Amino acid sequence: MADTATASVRLPARQRRQQLLDVALGVFSRLGYHETSMNALASEAGVTKPVLYQHFASKHDLFRELLAQTGDRLLTAISEQAHSLDTPRQRVEAGFRAFFDFFDEHPDAFGVLYGSSLGSDPSFREEARRVQDNFAEYVSRLIKVTDHDDAVAMASGINGLSEGMIRHWMHHARSRPAAEMAALTARLAWGGLERLA
Repeated sequence: MADTATASVRLPARQRRQQLLDVALGVFSRLGYHETSMNALASEAGVTKPVLYQHFASKHDLFRELLAQTGDRLLTAISEQAHSLDTPRQRVEAGFRAFFDFFDEHPDAFGVLYGSSLGSDPSFREEARRVQDNFAEYVSRLIKVTDHDDAVAMASGINGLSEGMIRHWMHHARSRPAAEMAALTARLAWGGLERLA
């Protein structure tokens, strides 16, 4: 349940909206999209249902915004870590570190970005696809081939590798340190990227 001090205080609309999104991240991750009700979200946030509806027209709208925000935060974390580094290999390694650190710090984000809820609605799949496409576009800039479509296709493969590694790690309750998983993933990815960078 949300901190009652936070919930009972009248927050500015922007802060309240973010508080509701933060609470929703945990609830949707724990229960899934279909099992989560607006009543449960309001209760967990310590607000009334009308307050929730002041900020989000529907559960669908709330989840879609949450998915977009979570994906954007992940992409920002990756690009901020890797942006200023000199070599492609350093950027790949830093990107994977940021990827695993993000899910280590925000494990509920995994349930939202990779959970079964994405299959329930075309707009959710579209939003998840946007995140994947942005990641692939970022990685494709590290691949030095003349054909951009080839680079994006290969970068999408790296995205699949990342998803497989993060699923394995989360399934095993993050039993290994994030840095170790990032190093393993970078090593595997770099084996294929080295000749293309």
